[in-house]
Amino acid sequence: MITIDIRTTYIIVALLYLILPTVAWIVLAGQQSRAVVLWCGGGLLTGVGFGLIGLRGNIPDWVSYAVANLALFVATLLRAQSLRLDLAVPWRARWMALAALAFIVIFECLRHGRQDELLRLQFVFSVWAALLLHLAALAVRIGRAEHSRSALWIARAYLLVILAVLYRMFSLLAGRGSNILASGPDTQLLGFSLVLAAVVGHFGYVGLALDRSMRREIDAAAARARAEESHRLGERIAQWDRRRSLGEMSASLGHELNQPLTAILTNAQVARRGIQTGRFDKEQLLELIDKIAQNTQRASRIIERIRDFIRPMPVRRESVELGHVVREVAELVADEAKSRKVAIYSVLPECRVWVSGDPIQLSQIVLNVLRNAIEAVALVSRREVHVDVRRQDERALLSIRDSGLGLAPEVMAKAGTPFFTTKPEGLGVGLSISRTIAEQHGGKLTIGNAEDGGALVELALPLLPVGTEAVP
Repeated sequence: MITIDIRTTYIIVALLYLILPTVAWIVLAGQQSRAVVLWCGGGLLTGVGFGLIGLRGNIPDWVSYAVANLALFVATLLRAQSLRLDLAVPWRARWMALAALAFIVIFECLRHGRQDELLRLQFVFSVWAALLLHLAALAVRIGRAEHSRSALWIARAYLLVILAVLYRMFSLLAGRGSNILASGPDTQLLGFSLVLAAVVGHFGYVGLALDRSMRREIDAAAARARAEESHRLGERIAQWDRRRSLGEMSASLGHELNQPLTAILTNAQVARRGIQTGRFDKEQLLELIDKIAQNTQRASRIIERIRDFIRPMPVRRESVELGHVVREVAELVADEAKSRKVAIYSVLPECRVWVSGDPIQLSQIVLNVLRNAIEAVALVSRREVHVDVRRQDERALLSIRDSGLGLAPEVMAKAGTPFFTTKPEGLGVGLSISRTIAEQHGGKLTIGNAEDGGALVELALPLLPVGTEAVP
């Protein structure tokens, strides 16, 4: 059997524990958490401890005994703490410090007090075996929790060291050498297990960290995919909600569109009869043609508003003037409000209020809130809806207040949550979508009651910085 000088073995182990943690630190440069720092730091300290033991006889005894054994004890504590951090059950730093103090006090008492070499070695090996057993148990817990083979290999490597330590303790009890540097099968096995643990332990830890990094990347990719799918689904629901809203308004929109079309037809018929009879001069015909052109443009604007509102379009960010949004939506619901005998009063500032956002999405918020307000005042005699746009500090504030009965406390608590509605045929998605759109624009949609009665909905959005507004 080939034997190696135990001093040489300890020096080799020391070099491995100095090199491998450095390699691990470099490999894990992008993941240098506190746990990684403790593991690599513990490895370096282990290398220092074994190096000092290997140099025993060539350096002062207090260094090769007290400092070396304290370094090994603290190193094992640090590596155990590293795994405990991964399990979110770390030791308190002061308890670790007290444990290190107690260890070195007992060690020095046994070395200088009783001067019992055998008892001191048994104490050191017992404490070390207990710590390594705890470290291996932690690695097993991590391996099972994360389904990590790397963690289980760490546990196996340290279990081998524990067996070698127990064999060494048995040899000491049997009287086969009471010096840690004594040669024999037990010390050879201990040296071999330490070399194996140095290699397997550190590469296993690197594998464990890389496995976690890969899982984090996979989880992040899955989260991004879910977010993108949720965003696409949200856009589809928002588009469907716009179509549903316009579907509910189809009668009033049809009536609104019918007015310019009827005017076009009437003017065209009058012009035709005038031409046939020869009663109209050039000026009268031009006047009728102008009226036809004006009503054609009016009908075109109505159709354009409807088309823009319901067609699928990618979300875009641009400078949006809130007053313009209010005017367009007010025109869209004007006929519905008129049929319900609801008066809409808009207060728009002379100085335009600009925000950054998607004009269609912002229009959807105003449409949802405005239609809710129109429906809310249908049960009262005074049917008014007040729309106000203003600046407030660094925010643009759009408020819509109705003269209805207001919101009951239980309704106010749930208003804006998905699928909550008080309407018999409602689906409860309008205000929920509106609130989501507001948040996506960096704003907030607040639903409550006004001080003088009625419901009050406020949309707060970040103001565009001065000088970045679009030219109208």
